[in-house]
Amino acid sequence: MQLQEVTRFGIPERLVTVWREQQGDRLLPVQRQVIRKGLLGHNAHEQGRSFVICAPTSSGKSFCAELAAAAALARRQKVIMLFPLKALAEEKYRRLKTVFGGLGLSCLIATADHPENDALLLRGRFDLAVAIYEKLDLLLAARLDLLTNVGLVVVDELQMIAEPGRGVVLERLLTRLRASHFSPQVLGLSAVVGDESGRQLADWLGGELIEEATRPVELLRGVAANGSLRYRSFNSGCDGTEPFTMAGEEDGDLADLLLRRLKQDDGPTLVFLKSRHDTVRCAVRLAAQVNHPPATTCLEQLRDEEPSFLVRSLRQVLSRGVAFHNADLSMRQRDIIEQGFINKEISTIISTTTLAMGINLPADTVYL
Repeated sequence: MQLQEVTRFGIPERLVTVWREQQGDRLLPVQRQVIRKGLLGHNAHEQGRSFVICAPTSSGKSFCAELAAAAALARRQKVIMLFPLKALAEEKYRRLKTVFGGLGLSCLIATADHPENDALLLRGRFDLAVAIYEKLDLLLAARLDLLTNVGLVVVDELQMIAEPGRGVVLERLLTRLRASHFSPQVLGLSAVVGDESGRQLADWLGGELIEEATRPVELLRGVAANGSLRYRSFNSGCDGTEPFTMAGEEDGDLADLLLRRLKQDDGPTLVFLKSRHDTVRCAVRLAAQVNHPPATTCLEQLRDEEPSFLVRSLRQVLSRGVAFHNADLSMRQRDIIEQGFINKEISTIISTTTLAMGINLPADTVYL
């Protein structure tokens, strides 16, 4: 099945053209499977079926949600997409506003950082809303009929339902959905929910579990030690070993070895370190040793920022195509860095766990 074929479900041709320009005409296996089983309904007027999709990162789950949203919007229904973190919600909102805003649709985001949108969501003054779990739970408690004409609810990171504390919020929210008479289509997405848990969740939500175990882009996970990289292939499970050496390896500490390796890497790279101080220190040291082109757009966007020590350090490393990313930076500053990496202005990001959950960045190599 080709992407062009989804127009038979009422999805506008110009939206399909945008998607094809971004990713080509080929649908990935999990996308083909869930469409065949009724994600988009069986024609332009029929509501799609509910599903829980359990598949690895980069297997196409998020695009399944976009397809389902497009089909629901084409039926003149509203769509709500839920995320566990503000950073994830902000990233997805930017993407969806770009994709669907051009069709004249009203898109809004509901998080603690955007209280001005609460009233719009309560009154149903939207076509597509992006929210975090807690925000929608509070709003549903105040006014359940905000679900009027909502045809699709997408729940990203569905495995969070098993987490202490926040899992209770998500379970309560989904219970409100199930108990209401509005009966929207529900699409749950997860990379880690287990077989039995996924099946139970799908049954509870009135849907079907779709599982995909293969990554379209192979992932090699390994440990580097003593001059070699011992790794395991995600798809095949096969083990392998390859040389992983650097000049002067015997003379350096771990930080020096990492910096030498980063200088050798050509593709986009992410490095996760344990502390905020370490991210700044490592980024400054790396920037002093490379000569990548400056991240011009990022630097321009930071031009009017107050010249604190952190901003001065960030400008310094961005001038060499390097960045750090941690919770000391503002949301705007982090967004600038993420977009700079996506746009290939930034070659390496040194980060704490602020980037670790769900933010989709196109890295060739990740160091943990």
